[in-house]
Amino acid sequence: MSRYIYERKQVCICQKTKYLGVIICNDLKDDGDILRHLRNSYARSNNIIRKCHNCSVGVKLRLFHAYCCITYCCQLWVYFNKGSYLKAKVAYNNMHRRILGYNRRDSASSMFANNAIDTFDALLRKNIYGLKKRIFIINNDLIRVMYNCFEIVNGPMWISWANSLYTVNM
Repeated sequence: MSRYIYERKQVCICQKTKYLGVIICNDLKDDGDILRHLRNSYARSNNIIRKCHNCSVGVKLRLFHAYCCITYCCQLWVYFNKGSYLKAKVAYNNMHRRILGYNRRDSASSMFANNAIDTFDALLRKNIYGLKKRIFIINNDLIRVMYNCFEIVNGPMWISWANSLYTVNM
């Protein structure tokens, strides 16, 4: 008869970890991932400003769209402080201003309209809609069952998506 001796090891609980490029916190808040997005966005925009300051406006707009409109996994942001979200939104506006040489006091909405660039909220809505559309048309039976599950459809992420995508007229 063999006897196994098991060592007792303590499980380390970390405050946050990075998985597939997304910051996951133990309190399930998305503030850490929003701040990761914020740092990466500023780094990309500063790189564009430093290397392409002499380029034409058309080239700068293409670069802004290609490098600064990247919001990887922003569709999954559900639990966050309003301040973190506003910081990301202000950073997006400031990056656009700095790359194209606008003044700090210039209107962000007219700046985006004149250059045919989506605002941060519109970019987030497009990403949410794209993910929801891909989930809806997928042929995987497991995903379809989860999509039709009452707990998932009435869960916080789906409610957040509905609030972002649809408006209720009263």
